[in-house]
Amino acid sequence: MYVIFFGPPGAGKGTQAAIIAERKDWAHISTGDMLRAHVANGTDLGRRAKGIMDQGLLVPDDLVIDMFLARLEELQADQGFVLDGFPRTLVQAQALDEALSKMGKAIDIAINITASDDILIDRMLNRAKDSGRADDTPEAIKTRLDVQKPSAELLSHYRNAGKLKDVDGLPEIPFVTMAIVNALRADGDDGVARAGK
Repeated sequence: MYVIFFGPPGAGKGTQAAIIAERKDWAHISTGDMLRAHVANGTDLGRRAKGIMDQGLLVPDDLVIDMFLARLEELQADQGFVLDGFPRTLVQAQALDEALSKMGKAIDIAINITASDDILIDRMLNRAKDSGRADDTPEAIKTRLDVQKPSAELLSHYRNAGKLKDVDGLPEIPFVTMAIVNALRADGDDGVARAGK
């Protein structure tokens, strides 16, 4: 299966993506990790990305898509993946659909981990306290939430395609994992990792 994980900061998106990828033996494709690996390895894509990032600019969609496609080529033929941190915009989602379509593939399901802003702010304040980050104020966290939440149009893109499943991110981690596994099973995952359906 090809799965996307969405969710605001603090909802547990990265944690759940890693758990599901390991459990299913799927690739966990994180945009940030992908960018850092290309830059560290000095690939052509990495050099292009570094030049842009050094200017304090966002890496353009086409470059991220190129990195994603290069990563896709590294997977085994029957291996699924979990996308974490991409797509972030409707334009990126459409570019992703188009790129996969050319390969005869498609996203199977998008998991949207939800939680109220109040809960997320409390979680992130506690996390900041534990890590000694004094700069994480309620105001700063609220701003980050507003900026980094998946946009309504992005979620609508997958909801309208019948591919979006909302999962409550409030319970303890194992219960959220169980809800995600159930959502995947309902979408046709029979426990066998496969590339597309």
